Amino acid sequence: MQILSGGNIFDLSIHQLCKEENVLIIGNPPWATNSELLYNLPEKTNFKKLRGIDALTGSSNFDICEYIILRLIDEYKNTDSTLCMLCKTSVARNVILEISRNEIAHKKIEMLYFDSKKVFGISASACILIVQLTSNILLRKNFSCNVKNIENYELIDTITVHNDVIKTSKVKIDLEGKCQLLWRQGVKHDCSKVMELELKNGEFINKNNEKVFIEDTLVFPLVNSSHFKKPVIFEFSKYVIITQNKPGQDTSYIKKKLPYTWKYLNDHIDNFNNRKSIIYKNLPPFSMFGIGDYSFSKYKVGLSGFYKKPLFSLLYSEKPVMTDDTAYFLSFDNYDTAYCMMLLLNSATIQDFLLSTAFLDNKRPYTVKLLSRIDFRKCVCEVSYDEIQQTESKLQLKKYITMEKYIELARLINSNC
Repeated sequence: MQILSGGNIFDLSIHQLCKEENVLIIGNPPWATNSELLYNLPEKTNFKKLRGIDALTGSSNFDICEYIILRLIDEYKNTDSTLCMLCKTSVARNVILEISRNEIAHKKIEMLYFDSKKVFGISASACILIVQLTSNILLRKNFSCNVKNIENYELIDTITVHNDVIKTSKVKIDLEGKCQLLWRQGVKHDCSKVMELELKNGEFINKNNEKVFIEDTLVFPLVNSSHFKKPVIFEFSKYVIITQNKPGQDTSYIKKKLPYTWKYLNDHIDNFNNRKSIIYKNLPPFSMFGIGDYSFSKYKVGLSGFYKKPLFSLLYSEKPVMTDDTAYFLSFDNYDTAYCMMLLLNSATIQDFLLSTAFLDNKRPYTVKLLSRIDFRKCVCEVSYDEIQQTESKLQLKKYITMEKYIELARLINSNC
């Protein structure tokens, strides 16, 4: 047996310490993000080779466990070594996706699922990830992973990767494709104590419990993830200050046109300066992201990314309704179209597809990437007008839908192909 010296895994190469080509690596890396660790941190790098804003936000906060596993795979690729790692199932799936993206040669990948609540007393879904690498570089194209029960080795699911999309064998109906409409994420400001307000007795109150006296020009209704509980939402008590019409816009206009708002924001400038995310660096004061023309559409159909069962809500008010960055939505200028889309997305057919496609143990089962896989052309073919009527009734809405309105939605979808 070779005895290896210890050290910080981020400062040394395991492969240099153990240069064998047939190694079994067993581990339980930290279940934490880099923002949760105070020491022994890896250098912040774009190790997944992400682009644009994804790289900025992803490299500023990433999963340490995933980082370590991917680093070990990179060090021992093209050898006949095997990794056996205890990790969250969400981490395991991300590792599988990266193995596919980088075409790492391997013989077999398995996830052995166990009851993490029973074993560790935690709510996060966990597994043992087994990656059997190979020196045979021809074994690169079969990116599938069997998910088995650790107690009886019974097959639970099979995960595959195709075109950088990870899929499960549990999908009941094929609505997969390229979405004809553009899904958006809500506003990101990382300054909720200042930017988010509540209307009480006719007065705005911020999260510091301070009364806020500003012009209402930049104040818009806000829907947080926890508010997606009704199919139609048109009454609001939460609001948000929107300082820009697009990312990077000069915010000095506020000083000239809205002096009370400018003073309020500057009185809390320390809150903005203390934002940790690198995305705000070298931008105008009070900058935000997830903002554009789509943010100011009259009607939105959206959902929370957090809930296990997706409920899509139609949002509208006298002023455009904003969502926070934990929610995702489609924008519309017409009420009838938005209403029909809300019913379509809440139909049993699409709900079944989403529930069988999403990984419900993820912190956010629903994301822009997942929702963008919905092919609405297939949806309007699979979902009959009768099912739309049934959905309206199930949601306890007054009868409003007509065949003509549903046909108009189908025309809109086809016109965007």
